[in-house]
Amino acid sequence: MVKQFINGEFVDSHATDTIQVLNPATNEVIGEVAEGDEQDLQAAVVGAKEAQKSWAKVNRVKRGEIVLELATLMEQNKEEIAKIYQEEQGKVYADALGEVEGSIGYIKYMTGLAQSAKGEVLQNQVDDELVMIVKKPVGVTAGIIPWNAPIFILMRKMIPALVTGCSIVVKPSEETPFGTFKIAELIQQTDIPNGLVQIVTGTGAGVGSMMSKNEDIDLISLTGSTGAGKAVMSESAANVKKVNLELGGKAPAIITDKADLDKAVKYIVQARIKNSGQVCTCPERLYVQAGVYDAFVEKVTTAMSNLVTGDPTDDKTDFGPIINKKQLESIDEKVQQAVGNGAKVLTGGHIVSDTPGNYYEPTVVVNVNDDSTIMTDEVFGPVLPIAKFETIDEAIDKANNSVYGLSSYAFTEDLKEAMTFSELLNIGEAYINCEAEEATTGYHAGWRQSGLGGADGTHGFEEYLNTTVTYFRYE
Repeated sequence: MVKQFINGEFVDSHATDTIQVLNPATNEVIGEVAEGDEQDLQAAVVGAKEAQKSWAKVNRVKRGEIVLELATLMEQNKEEIAKIYQEEQGKVYADALGEVEGSIGYIKYMTGLAQSAKGEVLQNQVDDELVMIVKKPVGVTAGIIPWNAPIFILMRKMIPALVTGCSIVVKPSEETPFGTFKIAELIQQTDIPNGLVQIVTGTGAGVGSMMSKNEDIDLISLTGSTGAGKAVMSESAANVKKVNLELGGKAPAIITDKADLDKAVKYIVQARIKNSGQVCTCPERLYVQAGVYDAFVEKVTTAMSNLVTGDPTDDKTDFGPIINKKQLESIDEKVQQAVGNGAKVLTGGHIVSDTPGNYYEPTVVVNVNDDSTIMTDEVFGPVLPIAKFETIDEAIDKANNSVYGLSSYAFTEDLKEAMTFSELLNIGEAYINCEAEEATTGYHAGWRQSGLGGADGTHGFEEYLNTTVTYFRYE
């Protein structure tokens, strides 16, 4: 589809260049999109700015009711959306459908917050004067969507923007644009006013950069790499634009001597292979206490070696392909570098070579140095590097020793240890004895170079609101 979605219609792009979209399971071309230009973006921003003026005047509860219509339509079309998503992204069907269903639930939750507008009325120190604090929509927002969860993260940015009274200009990933266009078709069938949702395709260096620099965009929300986040911050600085950034992660998982090892293996493996390991909250580095190290390594190696990677349309497949060849080669490079530095691969450790798709074997690596790239940099693939520790304090120091701070895991049946991890892990999310399942009611936010601001729950909802203070003198 060499179109852009502008003011409620699919229109020809002003750009002449296109981007091919590949199925990562086969590397076959499934379509192409426009490599959008400044004219495309400007048309989208102008339309979004005009539409937002009227939308902000609509009663918030009414806005929620209108946006909720999208959930109904997505429910009716969820199988089709999941199949589009599966083809362009490579998830197994159950995971693709699960993400669509999670997105529908997200819409229902966020539109419900329309009925919980909050403010404050305070007594000033001045006689006969009240202070009223209210929240107002930020204005025109922009959402830069990643390829690893393009439907859910689209909702994570679009729905709170619309319910709070903002408009949004969306740049889907050039790897996974077609599910977003399907959502646009459904938006056309709702009462969401034309212009509130604009979609401009292109690259991060192209359209994404233009968004960051555009003076009429009031907030830009990016989910992507830390490098992309730094670029957005730098380019937004000229207009002192509000930014919301969910960036990279290097989640540690700590397994203590008091852990239920079977539970730890189950949840760590589930999390590590979710979306072929291409999730920013996946466990990326494991620290196992000496007393259970050998037993845990044996159990997790067996579990990983029994997994099946391959065609995501095959019901026997546990996880599918890596998004593209560049990412596939990056994963392998980190594994081979670790081996070259003395690490040992217990299972996997190679690109699957007898297929045209982008597949990597489920991999366990031990004898890994703390300063090895595989322990410091995001791998974003089905690889578990494991290191040993002696004391709980040592494990916490190792876990906190990272430029990232998005998610973490800890497995222990000891309450004191669990509470210690909760208190001392300097990371945005801590999953104790469970897999990462971000609650819609929670708050997904990272520390350090994992981002600024956050998403989900009432805190995420308020990212799309600014504060106004009004002084009422009634003398």
